[in-house]
Amino acid sequence: MPDFYTLYLVVLIAGLSHCVLWASVLYRYRELAGVRYWLAGSLAKVAGGILLALDGGVGNFATTVGGNAVACLAFYLNTVGLRRFHGDGPRWALHAGLLAASVLAMALTWQPWWGQNPLYVTSQCIPLALAVLYLARRRIRELGALITMSALTVAITAHGIVACAVTVRLSGIAPDVSLISLAAIDLLVFILAGIVWNFGFIVSVVDNLMATVERLAAEDDLTGLPNRRQFMRQLAGECARETGEPFSVMLMDLDRFKGINDGLGHVAGDAALKHVADVVRRSIRPADMFARLGGDEFGILLRGIEGDAATEIAEQANAALRASPFLWRGETIGLTISIGATSAIPGRHHTPEELIECADSALYATKGRTRDGWTFLPFASRPGFGAGQTGGAKTARLPDRASRIPLAG
Repeated sequence: MPDFYTLYLVVLIAGLSHCVLWASVLYRYRELAGVRYWLAGSLAKVAGGILLALDGGVGNFATTVGGNAVACLAFYLNTVGLRRFHGDGPRWALHAGLLAASVLAMALTWQPWWGQNPLYVTSQCIPLALAVLYLARRRIRELGALITMSALTVAITAHGIVACAVTVRLSGIAPDVSLISLAAIDLLVFILAGIVWNFGFIVSVVDNLMATVERLAAEDDLTGLPNRRQFMRQLAGECARETGEPFSVMLMDLDRFKGINDGLGHVAGDAALKHVADVVRRSIRPADMFARLGGDEFGILLRGIEGDAATEIAEQANAALRASPFLWRGETIGLTISIGATSAIPGRHHTPEELIECADSALYATKGRTRDGWTFLPFASRPGFGAGQTGGAKTARLPDRASRIPLAG
């Protein structure tokens, strides 16, 4: 069995490796919440390891109490980092109060041989237990959190066994219980658990970064709406469903967008697009998928809606934008949109490209009139469409479908 001096050196080395790890992560991803606290916790763990290694099991008051106090601080910093990483604020008053009470209790009950004081291991278990309770209460089920919870639970259990054994010995129930070997095994288990829960933190960081990449790949960076890739993926999913539930597809363009860009500049054009996105998003149902497909073109996937209900939403979107003028540098600019919509035929297999092409033809019909309106074309197989519906602008003849180039999938 290794002596405690050797084990404290292992604690020191493990803490240094964690410092290098978290310093590297923080240098590369400074925006990640929680990482700076995990780095601070690793630094505190190193400081605690140095103090305890200097003590060497002799039982010096400053190194014993100081080393254990700094170790407790390290675990509280880990808990704070865990809360910050998952979007919650630190509970500084609670953590500072518990740490201060623990240090005071350790100081008042200090003995030359530290192993006879169960308060040391109990004080270290408190922040670990707070971290486990936090993850359990939040019901965070991602892999990194589960690894962290498991490792923390093992560490608490090992420390708990030692605390119970020390209590039994000090109470006189079993005065011959040997604590040296038990405490050494506990420290070995605790070192391993510390490595594992830091690994859990890393897994959480990787999952967070992957989720960010996936979100950026599916999100339009200007408006925050889903992008074309995500829209087509959702539309393909609706087409593949075999429930026969109705759904509709709507395409819309911002009228005279080129004139805004040319006359007011691209910054004004971007602001206009964001304005349209905000207004239309508020005018549709939360369950509907609203996406920016590119340029000034937007798409809406209306689940559980067809026919007249789709045209009502189109009219609502038109009316909402008319009622919300765009303000640009003190000037009021009226924006309008052209909309084309179609509905899937219940029970029939559609492809996303077919529905997009039909809605695009309806959109072109609207733009071929005076814009600021909508056209609904019921989906039909070639060679032609059935009668269409229009609204919001003067009705004109629907253009030949073949004259339009379908949007790419």
